[in-house]
Amino acid sequence: MHFYLKTDHFPKSSFMNRSIYPEDWMHFPRTPGEFMLFLINDGTLYIREDDINYELHTGDMLLLEPGRFHVGYQCSYVDYYFIHMPADTFAAVNLETVYELNRYYRQNKHNYFKASPFDYELYDSCKGLLPKTMHIDSAAMTTVRRSMDEVIKALSTRDAFYKFICSKNILDILICLLRCYSAQTFSESSEAEPHSKGDLRVDDILFYLQQNYHTKITGKELETRLHMNFDYLNRIFKQKTGITIFEYLKILRINKSKELLNNSNMKLYEIAALTGFPNEYHFNRVFSDTVGTSPGKYRRKVARLKS
Repeated sequence: MHFYLKTDHFPKSSFMNRSIYPEDWMHFPRTPGEFMLFLINDGTLYIREDDINYELHTGDMLLLEPGRFHVGYQCSYVDYYFIHMPADTFAAVNLETVYELNRYYRQNKHNYFKASPFDYELYDSCKGLLPKTMHIDSAAMTTVRRSMDEVIKALSTRDAFYKFICSKNILDILICLLRCYSAQTFSESSEAEPHSKGDLRVDDILFYLQQNYHTKITGKELETRLHMNFDYLNRIFKQKTGITIFEYLKILRINKSKELLNNSNMKLYEIAALTGFPNEYHFNRVFSDTVGTSPGKYRRKVARLKS
């Protein structure tokens, strides 16, 4: 079982803190109405949720679910951080195999390359996955400790912005955990190693397009600069991004033009010249086909929303 963070509201916590218990302690029985994220700082926690036993050690995390009974099943010393979050914080998703996980992450990556950074679309189309339980590395645990200690300090000093500090640091922790799990998933994938050289080539293409989108770019030019056949470059690029090189270049130019339409009073022919379109007519046609409205109407719509 995996969970993704819902993005229609920012994360909240009823309580987040640190607990340290002696060797004769065992977790009490409870059926929570919230999600409870446990992050083990030291020692061992033995806890059962429904009929599944979990033995958690330093660096382990466990996400306990609302409406499911949990209880300790063995005494032990443990030092752990916990975060209680509302039942609507996460949504469950069934992904069982490494193949399914990689397909999910690839689709997220493809969605990212196709989306505009100036809309709200990416909040819903690119969702990170949090597993039920995993071991996080020492660097991630350092982030957890720093974020939790800041929250604990805000609570002890009665900081008036305590709850906002909770929400900010929950996001920091969850982003850290999401990245950690993504890295672990890809490192375990049998597909990861063969594509490593191709990934470097794709990164080179992305960097070149970002730096030169305003100029005329051809397949022959990319072949010369990257010393590789364009068809091969296009194939590995599409494997990673879900779109071809020139499809991505078009999206990149459209997004850059949106930025200028949103934040300047430049003429359309000036924006066309700065974003790699040969003339204003071509810019209008490509923008309208891609966005569904003309650049002028798009600018007026954005202006109305801002006013």
